[in-house]
Amino acid sequence: MTPMYRAVSVAALLALAGCGANQTSSFNQGPILGATPAPVDESALPPTATPDTTTPAPATVVAAGVQNIDLTSFVDAGALKQMSDTSKGEASSAQYYQLQFGRVGAARAWTGDSGMTGQVNVGPYVKVNNRDCRDFTNVVNIGSRSFTHRGTACREDDGHWAVGSAAAASAPAAAAPTAGAT
Repeated sequence: MTPMYRAVSVAALLALAGCGANQTSSFNQGPILGATPAPVDESALPPTATPDTTTPAPATVVAAGVQNIDLTSFVDAGALKQMSDTSKGEASSAQYYQLQFGRVGAARAWTGDSGMTGQVNVGPYVKVNNRDCRDFTNVVNIGSRSFTHRGTACREDDGHWAVGSAAAASAPAAAAPTAGAT
């Protein structure tokens, strides 16, 4: 065989191999320089995400959380009787922010009207009955008197904080003393 026939037969085989590969391969060379891109079939694209308008803004959630704090469970009753609406609002805000976002050991202070002040401290998050709970200490200063209230608050399913709900449910019942026990 002459070298010319070998070269032609090899070239023919390569050409046939290349044709067969293009028909079964999923290799895409990409656009050719200067070529017009193919139109996109938008029905084949995945649907685009639309903004969820049912989820409230974070500021709305926080405002609702502050309003849902029941101060009667978080503040000493003696102090609560003497607090104005402004002071109650400041105390509610501090209580919610500290339970929701507060760091252990970093008190959140608040100032009401008529020189009334206070601060809220929280402990670490703990899981009780699959709920987030935190111990808290709430101090209200009215003039020279200081009122302190301690407790455990748990976040309910609807997001508001309540004192003793999940914590009380998980606490074992105290055994009644038996007669004649010493």
